[in-house]
Amino acid sequence: MSSHHKKYRPYIRRQHPADRADDFSTALRLALFQENGWRGWVLVQHGVRGKVVEIARSRGELIHSMVGADEGFQAWARRVQAFGPLVG
Repeated sequence: MSSHHKKYRPYIRRQHPADRADDFSTALRLALFQENGWRGWVLVQHGVRGKVVEIARSRGELIHSMVGADEGFQAWARRVQAFGPLVG
């Protein structure tokens, strides 16, 4: 079965050492987490290998920073999937 239905859908996972970011503030936060030995939670997209959209200390903090109060994460992720890649 193809995973094309998940392409560009955002999901949350633990930070990997090979993660990178296109914007300066996210790249700086990634470096800060790595330098201090913390493993943060990152928001990435299916089909965009290793590019981080956002990083936070906890899953809840990450969801709160990206999703509105009246919407669940899964509904938000399905809606955002239609925009394509969030990172260049």
